[in-house]
Amino acid sequence: MISVTFFSTLLSLGLAIIAAPANVNTTSVVQARDNCDPTQSYCQKGDRDYDCNPSKDACMHVKYCEHNWWNGDCIEDWFWDGECRNTLEYPKYENAISSCANMNQEHSICHWFDGYDCQGSQYSTEADANLADGNGWWNDRISSYRCDWYRQGS
Repeated sequence: MISVTFFSTLLSLGLAIIAAPANVNTTSVVQARDNCDPTQSYCQKGDRDYDCNPSKDACMHVKYCEHNWWNGDCIEDWFWDGECRNTLEYPKYENAISSCANMNQEHSICHWFDGYDCQGSQYSTEADANLADGNGWWNDRISSYRCDWYRQGS
């Protein structure tokens, strides 16, 4: 027969195991991302609540203009690695871009899309001063863009 002492020993041992603190890494994903070294890598936006600041963050950087050969009004935009940007944020340039460039070519590749939210047909280029040349399909068609940092081995 099993004694009452045996059951109470088992019960107390089980409670001790349940009450023992777990060995957990307390560094949050946000802390790990925010502490990344921008001289060594580009930090993805994640859930940051501020815009990319080129003086302290490693940002993607593009320039685009309303006319070919960098004429007319132009804008330079800094944003996070992998972040999709809609031209609706700058209404003047909505389907009105005729030249575009990745200003950070040594570290990233940029993709330009004819749909919002980086959907639809995609044009990957580092610089195109005349989107109207060739068949001219991309001239005045860009609705969104995204740049991705070159990671080691890619």
